[in-house]
Amino acid sequence: MELQPDSGSFSVDKARLAALVKNKNHEILGELGGVEGIISILRTNLVVGIHGSPQDLHHRRKTFDANTFRKARIHWFVDLLQILYNKLVVGDVVYLKKGDKVPADGLFLDGHSLELDESKITGLKEEQTLPKMEKVDNSNPFLSAGAEVVDGHGTMIVTSVGRNTKCYQSKGEIYINEKTLLESKTKYLEAYLEKIKWVVAFSYLPISLGRYFSGNARDDNGNRKFIYGETSVLYVSYDIVEIILAMIIITIAMDTSSFTWAIKFNLARAINKLKADNVIVKNISSLEKAALGIAGILIDESGTSTVNVSKFVLAQQVAENEDPGSISQDVLALIRHGIGMNTTGIIYHEGSKFKLLGSPTERAILSWGVTELSMDLEKQMQDFCVVKVQSSNSSRGILLLSDNRFHVHWRGPAGTILTMCSSYYDNSGIKRVLNENLRTFLEQQMENSDSSKSQFIALAHTEVTDQDSTVEQDSLTLLGLLILIEKEQEGTNEESDLNVKLIIDKDSSAEDTNQTEVLVSFRSTQGDIVICDGNFASLAMVLRWGRCIWHNTQTFLQFQLTVNITSLLNTYIAYSEFKGVPQMDTRLTYELVQLIWENLFMAFIVAVNLGRENPSDELESTTTSNKLQLVKGTMWRNLIAQVVYQLVVLRIVENRGEAIFNASEDANQSITFVMPLFFQVFNMINARKIEEKNVFLGIRPSSIGLAVVLIFIPVALVELLRKLVGFERLNPIHWIACIVIALLCWAVGLAIKFVPVRFFSIPIMAVINKFKALYHVAIPGTKDFQ
Repeated sequence: MELQPDSGSFSVDKARLAALVKNKNHEILGELGGVEGIISILRTNLVVGIHGSPQDLHHRRKTFDANTFRKARIHWFVDLLQILYNKLVVGDVVYLKKGDKVPADGLFLDGHSLELDESKITGLKEEQTLPKMEKVDNSNPFLSAGAEVVDGHGTMIVTSVGRNTKCYQSKGEIYINEKTLLESKTKYLEAYLEKIKWVVAFSYLPISLGRYFSGNARDDNGNRKFIYGETSVLYVSYDIVEIILAMIIITIAMDTSSFTWAIKFNLARAINKLKADNVIVKNISSLEKAALGIAGILIDESGTSTVNVSKFVLAQQVAENEDPGSISQDVLALIRHGIGMNTTGIIYHEGSKFKLLGSPTERAILSWGVTELSMDLEKQMQDFCVVKVQSSNSSRGILLLSDNRFHVHWRGPAGTILTMCSSYYDNSGIKRVLNENLRTFLEQQMENSDSSKSQFIALAHTEVTDQDSTVEQDSLTLLGLLILIEKEQEGTNEESDLNVKLIIDKDSSAEDTNQTEVLVSFRSTQGDIVICDGNFASLAMVLRWGRCIWHNTQTFLQFQLTVNITSLLNTYIAYSEFKGVPQMDTRLTYELVQLIWENLFMAFIVAVNLGRENPSDELESTTTSNKLQLVKGTMWRNLIAQVVYQLVVLRIVENRGEAIFNASEDANQSITFVMPLFFQVFNMINARKIEEKNVFLGIRPSSIGLAVVLIFIPVALVELLRKLVGFERLNPIHWIACIVIALLCWAVGLAIKFVPVRFFSIPIMAVINKFKALYHVAIPGTKDFQ
């Protein structure tokens, strides 16, 4: 069924639909023609929901928004597929059963004994929230996103999604305030760097002030800036302000604000990539933990049929060890009714074929009923009327009315149903007494079953006089036992070093038969990651992305630390060497522009570029112990080599550039300005690989294109500053020389990787440990960033 959007808009807006459920407004519901009218307005189908083209889905999302607020697992009737919450659109038909969360605001279509707990919508903690039960039926058809189904089952039509739901308006966006392991380590690194930069910046003050008040600071003409008793207080104040501004520029040279949002970008990208592969990240830090091998993984086998009906036997056949044979037609009819009517699953016909919706157990039983018993569910729906539905633990009872006769059907774990039975049908369809000896024998046979994967589900029936009779009876008649076999799960990843907490969920709810133990384990265990396709091989993908987050963060840190340390030292040395007082209209101006470009724009560009690197095979061999270090020894080796090379070049260019490049003073000032910018462009490529010598391995064409574009940025900045601080345009030879010198950082990066790490890491770590010791004394209780 293909529903195409017409050229116009829907005849109802999202605000009115949102108010409908939020306020439980029967007046609006009546004005829109009731539930049937809304179905017509939204151009949906009562049975199959919407099955529109991509244009139709886009039209609905544009008109009514997307469901980007809650994370829920829902069923879309179109192809009986499970889809993620953000694919849900207004007009979808959603099936709900006990234990499910309502994924969006909507209206009740059909179902039995549907009851919701709306206390979950308030946003309070579970232990602080009293249950707020709400029965949903045709007289009260409103369902709110976030409510939990506590009883019954049913279908709903979605009327509001995302920000328009009552749930969103009640408690707004949910933010996770807990810092991840990677963020915590980065915060400590930032704290150390902040201390270092302020120590360096404050050390500039006594040097500069001492030079100034001793009369050694001079202006451009060689005159002393300060003469005791002659220089006015106003001029002294102005010069001191310039010195303080220079100190502030030194602190700006090391900006660590980009560290945190680089991590957030890496996490967000990994989460989105995994979501596209049916992996839902419930706890953000779990991806980082996966890289360290300490994450709990929850495998959700939703949507995978792993259960089959092996055979159906009568009580007499079990007792007398007979093979399953013919069954009385009267008993066979009762079995069909017990399977087809007493279920939370749905049969959906597509031409001559049928499809099933529900848990693996429900689908297995319904499939067996259709294929083996020739069950006609549509005819049963016409012949029977559901009067009442009752659930008890893992069992389910239903009261049916047909030809003025009331039938009670129960289905559930064999051990539970047997206690409710006082009789059974034999092979001829004759009702016999179920004595204690036979009951005990049946229980022993089930306990002694050869297959540990077997599930025994019992069907029972009785007739009652009227609809007021209680559904739960202690005198039911046993129809027989269904024996279900669970298939072995394939694809287990035995090579992963990830510590896995594996919980198998088979769409269990309190109504799913013989699934109580699975349900209890599932509900009581908190999983970090949910793998919705039920494939164990997805664990390797989760591990790779977890390690990729760490690797991409480390490559960015290596790049940004190189920039920050070089910029800090170069700025500090330049100001310390300067014999005069820095002027706002010259050096301070272009230093400020340079630092803003480096620490804001370039940091963002590089964070995105390096963060888009995909997991590689080389990460598989990375040991967990190495990944516990945020800044590894190899990173210190690489960045120290780059800092030394770049710092030496920058100091030579500033002090001897006029002679080397045969340039004027203004032209040399332009060269001094653009050199760090070129270093960053090529160092962005250099930082891609921390240990690999070939930094171009696996590089994306977009990264090369980005580097080419960034090379032209300094040209534009020189043109801008030429009008502000008197920069001079560079000739082609100067530009080529600057680019070639910057390109040599690749050669430095390659050469340094042949040097053993210990030559750098041991002395560097000794210095860091000394500083950390002083830092811990000053600030007790701090932790290491390593």
